[in-house]
Amino acid sequence: MNMKTTDFEDAIIKMDSRIILDEVKLSKGQVRRFYGHIGNMLIMWDEKGRGYSFVLHTSSEQEIDHNTHDGLPDILYVRNNKYDIHFENI
Repeated sequence: MNMKTTDFEDAIIKMDSRIILDEVKLSKGQVRRFYGHIGNMLIMWDEKGRGYSFVLHTSSEQEIDHNTHDGLPDILYVRNNKYDIHFENI
């Protein structure tokens, strides 16, 4: 299933309107990674919509923005099915 940016944006906003969308990484026009955050919890979705999260304890919520994910290896994010996207429910 190849999902486009708008598919992810719509699904994430429906999941929790508090999530701030930060960055999307594309490969050949398809989403490879999508990043967002709520407060100091960073959230990452893979191309299948599986959710991962990471709590950033060293920054205040005001310091987190779309650049926060840069430089953080994906391995820091822990699988968190609370943030899984179920595209069939959209």
